[in-house]
Amino acid sequence: MNITSKIIITDTNIITDLYNAGVLDKFVVLDNVYISDMVLRDEINDRTGDVSLISKMKTVEASALELLEMQRLSYLERRLSYYDLINFIIARDHEYILATGDNLLKKYAEDHGVEVIRTLKIIQLMVCSQIISYEEGIHACQLLLDAPSTRIPRQKIIEVLEEFQKEAVVE
Repeated sequence: MNITSKIIITDTNIITDLYNAGVLDKFVVLDNVYISDMVLRDEINDRTGDVSLISKMKTVEASALELLEMQRLSYLERRLSYYDLINFIIARDHEYILATGDNLLKKYAEDHGVEVIRTLKIIQLMVCSQIISYEEGIHACQLLLDAPSTRIPRQKIIEVLEEFQKEAVVE
């Protein structure tokens, strides 16, 4: 997995966490980051983060066939929302990486052969690709530790933070 693969953002958790970590501005301008027009239109608001910044993301629209597939799957997968299903279908059909903070969607997507990425992995890939420095990665993790709205387990943030701190010392 690398940061240059096409990535579709499925929900506001990822966006909010990247915003709270102070790296959303560098993430949204990557050429390979997309958000579905449905999520952008229906779920993005001031509580998510900087709307003008988020609006810089490229949008992808579902085709009529993908919308029909979403409808069909919604009868079979009642625990997943329409947004979850359409993003899964877009990722599957276009070979995107699915960026989600939702555990049910993560499991479903992985069980159906779609690669999934989470906030901390995005930050790690941004550091590895030198989009942000180790110091910026450290700062991002510290901001996440202080963010009351994150659903990322504290221990996972600490593990990534410690990894960045070790690497920063080596450089």
